[in-house]
Amino acid sequence: MTIAFLVVAVLAALALTRLPGAIRGRNPLVVASAFAIALAFALITPEVYRAVDGVLPFENATDLLAKLLLFTGLLLAGTQVARAYDAPRTLRFVSGPPGALVFVGVFVVEVALFVASEPTGRAADLALDLDQGVVRLYSTVATAYPAYLFALLLPHVVRGVRSSQTSARLTSLLLSAGGVLAIVRFAIGLVTLGVPAAYPVGQIVSGLAAVLVALGLALAFFARRLRSRAAR
Repeated sequence: MTIAFLVVAVLAALALTRLPGAIRGRNPLVVASAFAIALAFALITPEVYRAVDGVLPFENATDLLAKLLLFTGLLLAGTQVARAYDAPRTLRFVSGPPGALVFVGVFVVEVALFVASEPTGRAADLALDLDQGVVRLYSTVATAYPAYLFALLLPHVVRGVRSSQTSARLTSLLLSAGGVLAIVRFAIGLVTLGVPAAYPVGQIVSGLAAVLVALGLALAFFARRLRSRAAR
């Protein structure tokens, strides 16, 4: 859970730093995205998970809530990235009607699989019950949405690796690496459907992807802030 705490810390710092500007209407998507993803990772830490799940109406509802927050945060971040790279077609598939259809479709499938599962205890990603095929499918479907978004955004983000600005190059490298790992995580999820022992490897990849993306987003927005100050 050290990775989860690191993601929460990085994104919470980003959100709190940008909050005054968001209140004034500047980059509200940045703050909303950072808060949503930070809260999603906070919810899956064991102590918080058990505490929150104990007051929700049904067992492991916290996991569905965390996934909804994560998807929402990624949707907002993807929207901001697509706008930053002036990519209207990509933006349409991220947050336009096709993107909304994918978002809703993936989450509805997650809910259906959640209902079909038979959990034996409280655990994020229903990880106590990976012997059930429906639970492995539930876990894998959750990785499909991040993979979908990064498959759309990677062609634009990778171009930044050639930027003349050091911060832009580092941001692109971090986001590109995180995006590739998110796609790899989905591939490992597919393997997990037949080989449950692959699940721990997938979780490590997920954690690394999350840290890289969080650091990339934070670097991008803090660097932009420093450039704005220098210009003034």
